[in-house]
Amino acid sequence: VKGLLDFLTDGDDPEAQWLRDHFVWKVVPMLNPDGVINGNTRCSLAGVDLNRQWSGCVKRKHPTIFWLKQYMNHVRHKEKRNVLLFCDFHGHSRQKNVFMYGCKAANKGTL
Repeated sequence: VKGLLDFLTDGDDPEAQWLRDHFVWKVVPMLNPDGVINGNTRCSLAGVDLNRQWSGCVKRKHPTIFWLKQYMNHVRHKEKRNVLLFCDFHGHSRQKNVFMYGCKAANKGTL
């Protein structure tokens, strides 16, 4: 994440400038601060893997996921902006170096 932020904020890089001029960037630093403070790399304090709660999150049990989805819907419907890309950067218990997983939406426009 640091590399991405360093790149996007580089005032001398014309590609970074183009990206800043053409897209709105929203950075959410961490979705599981309660878990991280207790040594969990991807789980909440309750031991729930928040990556597995995206499609069925419950406000009381997964508030950070719930409110991020609310915000993304606000951006789409109230600000009338498309969410073109959502990246979740974090470590993995079994994968090393750089890797990527992707999900297929059930229907277009679903968050």
